[in-house]
Amino acid sequence: MADMRVGMTRRLVLTLPAAVATAALMGTSPLAAATPPDAEAVAIEALIQRVAAMTKVSFARNGTTATSVEAAKHMRDKYAYFRRDIVTAEDFVRLCGTRSELTKRAYTVRMPDGTERPAADLLLDELRSIRARPR
Repeated sequence: MADMRVGMTRRLVLTLPAAVATAALMGTSPLAAATPPDAEAVAIEALIQRVAAMTKVSFARNGTTATSVEAAKHMRDKYAYFRRDIVTAEDFVRLCGTRSELTKRAYTVRMPDGTERPAADLLLDELRSIRARPR
């Protein structure tokens, strides 16, 4: 039984690099990570820009309040970190605009009228607005 496992492991070690090389030559990669298609990347960038422009809205994460520009920068930093896991703008909102990865606490926003709401709701509303605009 042990000899069989050694043989299978050896075959895998010898054939895996060949499979990866073949895939690379064919223009595909079995190890490639997800990245958003162009249309989704444009929507994500538009969403980040909208956040930066929300100067009358304050953003809260982990008990600290941030300006719209600071929030946009934080989202951009998280986008760079999670880019391999993001295919859609909804993925971006879920991974970059919903909650703290450290504390798991939801991000919130304080609107100009003083009301608070989950940041994810605001971002998804803005995303719907971006997608609804004529191209």
